[in-house]
Amino acid sequence: MPSAHGKGVGKILINEVFNQVKDAGASALQLNVNKHNKAKDFYLKGGFTIKESVKLDIGEGFFMDDYVMEYKF
Repeated sequence: MPSAHGKGVGKILINEVFNQVKDAGASALQLNVNKHNKAKDFYLKGGFTIKESVKLDIGEGFFMDDYVMEYKF
């Protein structure tokens, strides 16, 4: 939510996700983010890298134009 931007809420939430993923024994976390979504910069600042660019057919002529981003533990 825009009202929560810049207040550290996202960092707290992503750290909790990191903890749960590590506790489950994973060595990396991947997510998809739309190429035009400002959240991409949040993830890059947080240590994610862009692994690849994908266009996903979601049906009826629509596509998601995303980056697959990865954080390695």
